[in-house]
Amino acid sequence: MDEEFPILIAEDDENDAYILQRGLRAAGFHNPFHISPDGADAVRYLKGEAPYADRGKHRFPRIIITDLKMPNMDGFELLEWLKEHGDCNVIPCLVLSSSQQPRDVQRAYRLGANSYLMKPPTFEELVEHLQLVLRYWTMCQKPQVPAKC
Repeated sequence: MDEEFPILIAEDDENDAYILQRGLRAAGFHNPFHISPDGADAVRYLKGEAPYADRGKHRFPRIIITDLKMPNMDGFELLEWLKEHGDCNVIPCLVLSSSQQPRDVQRAYRLGANSYLMKPPTFEELVEHLQLVLRYWTMCQKPQVPAKC
């Protein structure tokens, strides 16, 4: 993975965000992270709006990982926004959720999610899943991404 581009993580639970960051590092991701507490903040980041206007400091993400259940703008709304913005909908988006509801999985894919993973019960399983994602991602051709949406 191109290590100069950050991973944008939309996750409202600070503990889950911390565990995900640890898991990504343990899986071999060396990219910087940006944590957004909800979809609305993630959209501000993608659009390069204040406080994220400095793209030297707040690089455009190479991948998005989002939870579904968040305040203000949930993961579904974030996926919908991405789908409607052509420059942003090329960014691979991984849903990482505790929801096992078939309707949530189906809705996420319909809105453009590239993958839907359940939050695993153990840290070790999280690392295993993320290692698979990293191996897969290194094989894939990556689209050019804009400076902002």
